[in-house]
Amino acid sequence: MSIGIERLFSIMEANLAKLPTKVRTVETQVYVVSAQKNLTEERMKIVSDLWKNNIRTEHSYKKNAKILSQLQYCEDNTIPLAVVIGESEIAAGIVKIRDIETREEVEVKREEMVATLLARLK
Repeated sequence: MSIGIERLFSIMEANLAKLPTKVRTVETQVYVVSAQKNLTEERMKIVSDLWKNNIRTEHSYKKNAKILSQLQYCEDNTIPLAVVIGESEIAAGIVKIRDIETREEVEVKREEMVATLLARLK
């Protein structure tokens, strides 16, 4: 006895492909990206700050993930914003906030990061 489950999934996939916007498969709002190696601890500090402010955040679990693969992950999973850090940003006390869809970046002070992200997410 068969109920045609494969056929149903094929029809559902075809219908989703017709939609003008991509369907989000994760609830992550912000992805923390490091531009250089050995910044895992700093990424985790930022993630912790964002979690405390109820911003659904994620980061790569690889110690030294490549920046392009991290940004590609955001595009593939339709994560709207990324916080990009590097050694120069840490030294200057700033972060870059990148809109994944438009690829527009703005620099903000680390203290203003949460407020800026909350404003962009609304």
